[in-house]
Order: sequence, then C-alpha cells, then structure tokens
Amino acid sequence: MHVHLLTFMFCCLKMYYSAPVFDGEFTGRVVINTTNSEGFIDRFITKHAGYTFLKRFQIGRHEYFVFEINDTQRTRKISKEIEDFDIKNLKLDSEVDFVNQEKRYRRVPKTDDTEWSNLWHLNDDVSPSMKVNEAWNAGYTGSGITIAILDDGLQTDHTDLDANVDTVNDYDYQSTDDNPIPDVGDSHGTKVAGLIAAEKDNNECTVGIAYESTIIGVRILGTSGLTDSEEAQALNHHLSGVDIYSNSWGPTDGYGFSEPGTITKSALLDGITSGRGGKGVIYTWASGNGETTDNCNGDGYVNSIYTIGVTSVEEGQNAWYSEVCAASLAATYGGSSNNRYL
Repeated sequence: MHVHLLTFMFCCLKMYYSAPVFDGEFTGRVVINTTNSEGFIDRFITKHAGYTFLKRFQIGRHEYFVFEINDTQRTRKISKEIEDFDIKNLKLDSEVDFVNQEKRYRRVPKTDDTEWSNLWHLNDDVSPSMKVNEAWNAGYTGSGITIAILDDGLQTDHTDLDANVDTVNDYDYQSTDDNPIPDVGDSHGTKVAGLIAAEKDNNECTVGIAYESTIIGVRILGTSGLTDSEEAQALNHHLSGVDIYSNSWGPTDGYGFSEPGTITKSALLDGITSGRGGKGVIYTWASGNGETTDNCNGDGYVNSIYTIGVTSVEEGQNAWYSEVCAASLAATYGGSSNNRYL
C-alpha cells in the first residue's frame, strides 16, 4: 500500500492568519439525533414551535437533523454566551437521543510555504534523507490513493495540480456548495495540495511527494468559523472514496485546551473503522505552531487516538516554531534557516 509515503509530509510551519473574533459562541442552530427518523422532521416541528429544518446528515449509523431557532416566534433572543432556554425541553422529548446547540470555534491553518522552487526536502541535500527518490524508484508515487485536503480551499484549475484534482467530489462547507475555490488572499490549501500532489515532468512549478495521487478539495476554513457538525461532515466527506484526510488546521495556538466535539469524535471513529473498505482511513494532523511556550498535548485533535500528529524538525532538533509533545507520532523537515522553508 502506498499510504505510508504520505503520512510524513504534513509539517507544522509558520503562518500568520487573521482569525474570526468569536470563539465558542452559541449559534441559533440545534443538532438532534434520533433513532426514529422516519417522519421525525414533521413531528418535531409540530411539537416544538419556533424551529426551521435546515438539513440532515449521517455519521456512521447515526442520522442527525439540523434545525434553526426562529427568533421571530420567540419572546427571548438567542444568547451567544448562554445555552438556549428551550434546550432542556428538547432533552425531555422521548424521540430525542442527542441534542446540541452548536457553537462556532476558531479554526486556523497550521502550515505555509513561500519557496516552491527549493526542493531540498525531496532530494538528498539533507542528512538523514527521507529517501523520497528511493521510494519513487520502488514504485511508491501515490498512484491509486485519494487524499482529501481539509483547508481554506483549493485552486482546482492550477496548472500544476489540475490533472490530479477530483472536481466531482469536492465541497465547500463554508458556502455549502460544491466549489472549494478559496477566497482572495487564501492560498494555504492549494500550497498543501502542491506539497502532496503537484504533477511531475510537466514543466510547471514543482513536484509533489505523491505526484500520482488524487486530491479532493474540502474547504472548511473561513471567517465563519466551524461548528461541531460541520467538522464532522468534513472529516467523513466522501468517506467511501478517500484514503487519507490531510488536516493542517486546528484551534488557535496558545489559548488553552481544545478538543473535538461529540459529533466530530463520532466521525473520526467511523472513519478509522469503516473507511477504506473496513481498513480505516488515515487522519494526519499538523501538531501546531505555538513554539516552545505551547504544547500540542493540549490540542485534542493532535492528541486524539484516531489521528497521526506530525511535527517538523530543523537541523537535528524541533523547528523553533513547532510544538513538542508526546502526541506527535511523526516528524518531517521544516525550518527557517538556510532558506529551507516548506
């Protein structure tokens, strides 16, 4: 299997990013799970006034329903700091097995690259070498492997990527459409995709470490932040066709502990048990850029038993911006000296 070639290429490199001002504010959306889904929407709206149905989605064997609280039919407005007063009533409904008023959280990119012409990380210019050329010569090129890039978008028509992009199964969870093109000024996801799957021998730019793999753009980062259910759906996006989910994002560095929500944890478990035809998908996660004053053990995404945390090393030690923790299971080259950026 070619997947082992890909697990060492997601490193935690410096990026400056303007995050949304909110973090953990309540939204007007309620996510509900029920075991009696047939006709549930109509029954729920009949019993509970002031809710509008938005969508339904499935994580493993669990089906979830998303409703919007309609302020115009209520005497109280939605608070951003306090859980809605009606949630207690919903929990008493015998048909409701799980209910959660969604919060939005800051989620920021964890890597960057500015020198695509310098391919020192793919050759033997450094010691010890990652032996990428040897892997290519042995036939490990990423052929037959599909990687979903969960990030700030993907330039699907990039001339060094377009032959390897699956535009049928991409998606934008920020705009809820099937076009993952990034906003103006956002290029992080496209650069990550280039590290992975830039085409070889096409007289363009660079070459990816898995240059014959297929990539799917899944846009999740933007000014709107992310809810638990959105993260969960993204981490199970096209689960039947994805081998690896690349995650170079996470909670804001240096602001305490953070962990995946209930639905996201369920999605990760479903991915590693039912993905890849029962072999389980691989979730790689950038360890973070919080420097030595931060610790990625406090990042519940990197520290999850379902993910592979990847950090960066520079000249025999951790890169100055990288976080050190027991949750990092792999390391690859990064750095800020001798023009060796990724």
